[in-house]
Amino acid sequence: MHQTIHRQSTEPVLRRATGRDFCAVAISAMEAEEFADAAAVPERTLNDPAAVVVKRGRSALVVRAELAIGGSVARTAFKRCGARTLLRRLLRGLRTSAARRNFLLGRRLVSLGIDTPRPLLAIWPRWHNLLAPSYLATEWIDGAVPLDAFVRSIATWPHARRRAALRDAACQLGHLIGTLHQRGFSHRDLKSANLLVRENRGQIEVFLIDLDGASRLRFRVAATRAKNLARLQEATRGNASITATLRCRFLRAYLASLGSPADWKAVWRQLEKAFRIPPRPPVVLRDS
Repeated sequence: MHQTIHRQSTEPVLRRATGRDFCAVAISAMEAEEFADAAAVPERTLNDPAAVVVKRGRSALVVRAELAIGGSVARTAFKRCGARTLLRRLLRGLRTSAARRNFLLGRRLVSLGIDTPRPLLAIWPRWHNLLAPSYLATEWIDGAVPLDAFVRSIATWPHARRRAALRDAACQLGHLIGTLHQRGFSHRDLKSANLLVRENRGQIEVFLIDLDGASRLRFRVAATRAKNLARLQEATRGNASITATLRCRFLRAYLASLGSPADWKAVWRQLEKAFRIPPRPPVVLRDS
């Protein structure tokens, strides 16, 4: 039986461990023996015959795997974080491990009400073992698929249901990115693969993943927010199902969650001028 991981809060206490070649941190729900077993040989989780490869790149491998947490089994996204070149591996020793950084950042975002998979476990090499990879486990969001895959998957739905799902997805996505920005963070890689969508009990839910591109907003806040929106626009440009009206719904939800008094039409014109997005839609909203 798989464990349901509650995402509404983060634990005040974490489990931490330091081995000869690695350091690790995990949620407090993971028992000491489970933590020690997972941290000691992380490659065992990747090589589990039951693990399913989700992404295989030059510098990262992501599998859907099971971890023991609190005496039961939880589905997780288990990622091995590497580096494309030897130089980048060496530079990793001069800054915080990506796994550790994203574990802490993910906890922070969850605590702020931003929908992202809950971090469960991070393992990173000690300084004398810096050429070794690091590992990050986050909760697996059952039924969620990348944004473009979700749009394709509902193509055969009845028209009214499909129209409502696209409308809700646009609003939920606007709320997610608006909340992210309002809380003082950005994500410079808002492509379809980093935005998971699912229908859950009749409700559309959107999740932000891959926090390598996420960071605090410190300088040029307005410009950075605009670049985030432009990246998302560019990523969805070729999808005919994502109409100008849906983009308008997204922008209105985004501004509402951001708490911005700006008129959406003025913002649209600014983005259109700066980033060549499609022409502004009519003032009257129509369902796509």
